[in-house]
Amino acid sequence: MLTRVQQLHNRHRHFVRGLIRFLTYFAAFFLSALAYWIADNFGEPSLEQVLYHAQFGMEGLVDTDTALIKSFLTWCMAIPTGSALFLVLMEYSIALFLTHGSTHWLTRPARLANIHLLKVFYWFIGHRAPLYLLIASCIYFGVQFSVTAFVHNQFGKDYFSEHYVYPAKVKVDLVKPKNLVLIYVESLEDSYKDPALFGKNLLSGLDYFKGTSFGSFKQAPGTGWTIAGITATQCAVPLKSVSLYDGNDQGENIKSFLPNAVCLGDILHDAGYYNVYMASDALAFSGKGKFFQDHHYDEVLGRDELKGHLKPKDMNFWGLYDDDLLSLVKAKLIQLHAQKQPFNLTFNTIDTHGPDGHFSKYCKAHGIKDFPGIVECTSNQVAELVLFMKRSGYFKDTNVVILGDHLAMENPVSDKLDTIKERHVFNRFISAKPVTKNREDVLHFDMFPTILEFVGFKVEGGKLGLGFTAISKNTDLPPATEYEDMNEDLLNQSDEYLDLWKQKEVTTNPN
Repeated sequence: MLTRVQQLHNRHRHFVRGLIRFLTYFAAFFLSALAYWIADNFGEPSLEQVLYHAQFGMEGLVDTDTALIKSFLTWCMAIPTGSALFLVLMEYSIALFLTHGSTHWLTRPARLANIHLLKVFYWFIGHRAPLYLLIASCIYFGVQFSVTAFVHNQFGKDYFSEHYVYPAKVKVDLVKPKNLVLIYVESLEDSYKDPALFGKNLLSGLDYFKGTSFGSFKQAPGTGWTIAGITATQCAVPLKSVSLYDGNDQGENIKSFLPNAVCLGDILHDAGYYNVYMASDALAFSGKGKFFQDHHYDEVLGRDELKGHLKPKDMNFWGLYDDDLLSLVKAKLIQLHAQKQPFNLTFNTIDTHGPDGHFSKYCKAHGIKDFPGIVECTSNQVAELVLFMKRSGYFKDTNVVILGDHLAMENPVSDKLDTIKERHVFNRFISAKPVTKNREDVLHFDMFPTILEFVGFKVEGGKLGLGFTAISKNTDLPPATEYEDMNEDLLNQSDEYLDLWKQKEVTTNPN
């Protein structure tokens, strides 16, 4: 007979084996569930995007969208835990039945099955089932997030260092200053204009203002989510995770947002502009607040600063609906214009955010019941703000730039959008005096020098960061293969890119 010590040892050994199998099953189900959950809520982000959010500003996500967090806990924690526990119990039931012929209640599921089939499963598959499942999940996760591309980025040539032009080394003169209203409309792309897809032009409200648009605004790597699109258009650099490259702890490594980059807010500030940023969501999410604060925005206002007396039931998952935000933006615009100081008012909308969009009171009152309606409703509200500026005579001293922050992610009409071979980000430059384009093909990075020249600056050579101005004549144009080359190598490891993130050393006088 087994001694008490031997019995305890065997129980401990079985427990440890069972725990290892459970954790392996859980890891497999978690990876698969995480890949599915991210794709369902955010489309098909790159691994760089996932790592960026894991590294920078996750506390903002927890504080922003309770429904998103509940969904994560259900799909990525509860279901994998339950599935792993179920499989371990099933395996234990089979093992008891095959080895002891036990009449224990746990063997009941096994006793109902074919004994020979169970033996084959247990001896040839069951022992390694967790490992097989984990390998399959890793492959699925790798395919979903293009891990091979991520690996290439660690060893490919340094595209960034070869092409980046430091704005601090470029002569930028203010010739005829104009105020700037810079509007980022969530996930807005030209595809929504197609009547063949949506029965009508959903952006007809914005098309009322002719302005100037670039017909081929493509999305380069490192620009495909909101803060990335904002950073690319204001600093002419992509966004990617940085802590992984130098091994530093993210909390110690990232104390400020691109402290060594010169961006739109920095140049406008030096020229005497008053910079304001307004947004519906929490500033902590993805580091947006830190970006604007660190690049000379005088007022940085997010959900908590703008919600006032609004109750949670009056807001969406992220924060303010677009109608409430635009009401506050209009009031701020009136205030800024009355101060007679050059200003830059930047804001971004939220209602067209996937996966389902958000129905504001304004849109509901206009009979909106589906996602295409939200797109049309949001564009109409932005158009109403621009129309107010026109009727108020603001175009005498104020120019407007309307941009999609990036292409649409997963949403209810993704199946229609995916039928388009080449999708383009929406853009519109509106001013009293039209500008002349020097090309149709632009990227997010090109917006930095282009916006500056649009509001009255002269950029010597026409290039800042990775961007080429798209409205000046007699300037260098990007190479014909720029977009393809960026897709191949832009996110490769770059010491020069990392230098933009390094904290500036503060020297003190010992005396």
